[in-house]
Amino acid sequence: MWFWAALTGARASGPSGAGGGASSARPAAFACATPPPPPPTSTPVASVAPPTEARYRLRDGWTWHDDPTGFRIAAPVGWARWTEGSVTCFRETGGARVLSVESGPVRADPVAYWKAEEARLTTGDGLLPGYRKVDISAMDIFEGGAVWECGWENAAGEQVHSFRLLANTSAERSYTVSWLTKEFDWQVNAAYLPMIRQSFTPAL
Repeated sequence: MWFWAALTGARASGPSGAGGGASSARPAAFACATPPPPPPTSTPVASVAPPTEARYRLRDGWTWHDDPTGFRIAAPVGWARWTEGSVTCFRETGGARVLSVESGPVRADPVAYWKAEEARLTTGDGLLPGYRKVDISAMDIFEGGAVWECGWENAAGEQVHSFRLLANTSAERSYTVSWLTKEFDWQVNAAYLPMIRQSFTPAL
């Protein structure tokens, strides 16, 4: 196993009324937390022919996404795609499932990095209420990596579950591939993780 997340971690602590009351919701714990922006900022994932070098067939309803930044990954057909800074977001239309890919600098110790992120997001009144750790561990992938799997309660009061893979892919760059679903649906959706992992090809 090896994946990820991307939904808001904190429930709003007060309502924002129609009369102009300000919302006291805290910021999202991860990118891709809010519904996608309207077109043309976001675009639906379109089905494409498989690359000639593809070594296996994707599950029904999934297609190959060649990102303008250089990476490739399997993505669900019809999901909204947009970017938030260095993150490419894929979100289920009318649903809670989220797939995301973020590029960043090399992390010398991926396990220590995830532990520091866990502490940052859960200390005090952190952004992951009801936090439940499943695993933080090293993974032998590319130039070294680690996974962080956990659950928490999102802003809608729903229990969600994520698996995040951080992988150093070169001497200068790392990627974090994240997958998030509702806790109730996690076991079914975890079956997609091997395909997503094997389909991911970093930019050269």
